[in-house]
Amino acid sequence: MRVSEAVLTAVISVVCIHSAAAFAPTPAAGIISSSSRRQDSSNLFCPPLQAGPPIINSWRYDSSKGVISGVVSNHPTISDGEQITTSPIKSDPSAINENLVVQTKSGSKYKLSNAAWGASIPAVVEAQKKAKEVAAAANKKAQKQQTSRKAPSRQIQPAAAAVAVKPKPAAKPVEQKPAPAQLLKLAKSTFSLTGTTVGRNGKYLLAGKPQQSSGRQAQIWEAYESDPNQPGVPSGYDGTNASISKVKRVTIKLSPDIDRMRLEDSNYNRVQSGLFSGRFVNKIEYIPGVPSSDRKVDGQCTALVIEAGEYDLKALLSARKGMPLRGRALRDAAASAGQCIQAVHSSNLVWTDLKTENFIVIGNNNLNEEVNDMEGKMGLPGVKGIDLESVIPVRNNPIDYTPEAAPPEFARALLAGEAREFVLDYSYDMWSLGMMLYELSTGSPYFKKGSNVAKTVCSDNFTVDVSSVPDAKLRDLIENCLSLDPRKRPDITGFLLHPYFITTGIGPFSF
Repeated sequence: MRVSEAVLTAVISVVCIHSAAAFAPTPAAGIISSSSRRQDSSNLFCPPLQAGPPIINSWRYDSSKGVISGVVSNHPTISDGEQITTSPIKSDPSAINENLVVQTKSGSKYKLSNAAWGASIPAVVEAQKKAKEVAAAANKKAQKQQTSRKAPSRQIQPAAAAVAVKPKPAAKPVEQKPAPAQLLKLAKSTFSLTGTTVGRNGKYLLAGKPQQSSGRQAQIWEAYESDPNQPGVPSGYDGTNASISKVKRVTIKLSPDIDRMRLEDSNYNRVQSGLFSGRFVNKIEYIPGVPSSDRKVDGQCTALVIEAGEYDLKALLSARKGMPLRGRALRDAAASAGQCIQAVHSSNLVWTDLKTENFIVIGNNNLNEEVNDMEGKMGLPGVKGIDLESVIPVRNNPIDYTPEAAPPEFARALLAGEAREFVLDYSYDMWSLGMMLYELSTGSPYFKKGSNVAKTVCSDNFTVDVSSVPDAKLRDLIENCLSLDPRKRPDITGFLLHPYFITTGIGPFSF
């Protein structure tokens, strides 16, 4: 969860008026009083129930078991944010889609919100399958017409012509390309195009449904570059199955907050042009006041076009149902995170937003295989960092924060009402890096969802316990990063030269 500068001010005001114990990060909509909330058995306050069935977010459908798993909210007995798995679904599996109410065989009903990143949506898969069947039938019909032959002549041929002539081999059937109108229709169903374009001359085609950037106004879209000769069709797609793999997908971040977008663009430029470029996604294009076919976006938003990923590390852990990363996969993720921090710190910047959600896997559509790779033998070579809009020059003040990733020294400043005056140092990111590696190596975050992290880390009896990390060398590295004294945390060079990396033969450096 990300807390913006506006909310940061509100929290500080409440802290000054009441007490440090009253601290709890709140959404941008404002602070909700206890009288307007319900309280569960764990003494955690939850939003009041809304009308309608429970809602499942970040869901995945398991076709082998017929169940849906995800994060639940609006449930009468289960706290918001808990991970649940339904009993087998009674509804037609091929019709399962976002914003749909499904019923289980036990009689329970759930409304499906956004699917998890990288998860397949059965209704979309079914639509794509039918579209391909229609195209295949059309191709087969065209091939049949092309290869049909005229009936042989009944005329008696001269004796000289009676010599047998070896027939030419039949031409290999060619997959027929659909007409332009059919191509548009096929492209829309195959790539889930929304019909909205952004960029000059409709350069990019938005697809699917956007993800809301946590705590911010930005929306994250999947998109495809449009073919200049066939507007509305992704470049490289000609309607054949063989051309689908040639289509390049991108990610577009749209936001009305031009200052934050300008800052992120500047940070990408600065980090990727420094001594160490790190392992961040490639920035493709920055478009202030972006043109769009949507009047709500046209000229009102700024667009940042970046390299697309398949899924983030948080989604990978969720799909593994709490099973941690192991072996080469864990080292690949740790090395990538370390190299990103190296690039940021060598540019005299502090990230302040290092977490599993901000690392995605590029160019690898093997989620199911990686979910089942319990020992991490496949590795994760495509892990890259994203989201640099909160990166701030060292010895400056933060503009927002993530409670679970913030170090104790910041939490003390926050509880004292001095968060806006807190001076950032590189040690801030080293604490965040330790928390991220703890989550990857154990399968769950250090702090339970809903806990008051700032109050916990500031208590007199708080100590860091990393005994659940199975690898001894990694346990030592994480413990160093999570030192309560920021002066004792390693710098990024010490991190990358730790025995966890250099004694394995698959460390963070390539020679």
